[in-house]
Amino acid sequence: MIKSMRGFLNFFMGNIKICKLKEKFMKKYLAIALILTLACNKNSNQHSMIVPDVIQAENRRGNIIGSVRLFDQNDNPLTNGSGLTVTISQTNVSTVTNELGKWKLDSIPFGTYDLIFTKSGYGPSKIMGLYHAASSHTTTNVSGIRYLSMISDIQINNFLARKSSQVFDIASLLALGIAEDGIIFCPGFKNTSNKEKAVRLFFSSNPDVSSTNYMATEKQFYSGNILTNENDNFKTSWFVSRGFEPGQTVYVRAYGDARYTDDFEDPISGLTVFPCLSPNSSAVISFVVPTGVK
Repeated sequence: MIKSMRGFLNFFMGNIKICKLKEKFMKKYLAIALILTLACNKNSNQHSMIVPDVIQAENRRGNIIGSVRLFDQNDNPLTNGSGLTVTISQTNVSTVTNELGKWKLDSIPFGTYDLIFTKSGYGPSKIMGLYHAASSHTTTNVSGIRYLSMISDIQINNFLARKSSQVFDIASLLALGIAEDGIIFCPGFKNTSNKEKAVRLFFSSNPDVSSTNYMATEKQFYSGNILTNENDNFKTSWFVSRGFEPGQTVYVRAYGDARYTDDFEDPISGLTVFPCLSPNSSAVISFVVPTGVK
């Protein structure tokens, strides 16, 4: 009888130990699953995070830091750089800049990320494919200051294109070092500052030219006075180098822009994004690419 009781107790206690081992085993693997879930939620959908060792992965975290500078409509730097949001693309992980324009994303798992910079009234900016090593909790410092400008409010209400040889005589062109004819563009707009404003021109052989439908683009600086011939950068050779031909009709549309822009390529559409373009553009005008000096 005593032996039977001892056998029963040994059997009972053995089952308890097995149950405890099972409980410990399940807790360990539930913890690993939780680490994997949190790590995946931190990561961009466009870039896979490699986690060769799940336990070690929790130690591969570190901060990502950087700084921005904001500019107003007149291209003046603002002393207060606060209120700009920095977000890891495809996640809800974000932070906000302080008055000095500095920002920090805390305890981010190692991986490759796209960062998006946004603030109401300003053109957005992006950093694509930033690698964050986070070895031994090392901080990734994003090099260089990101410049964000207010979206342009320029309304171009008049827009002219003139041949250089119609404005200057040949002798004057040669004296200016211009050995070929070209086009002078004169956008007219209200300018209350003493600075020239940035204007981006979009060119196409199609009359439906726009900021998303063009063959060539260039940013120039103008006072807004339509009677002033302010630049002569668009020579015949410039148009030829961009796929146009002498004697060809070209269409152009002008948009107000910011001096400090951060153009980037949209990964979905493949189009270049000009974040600070004015929502109001000029009317489309046309001209003929000059065939010579006269």
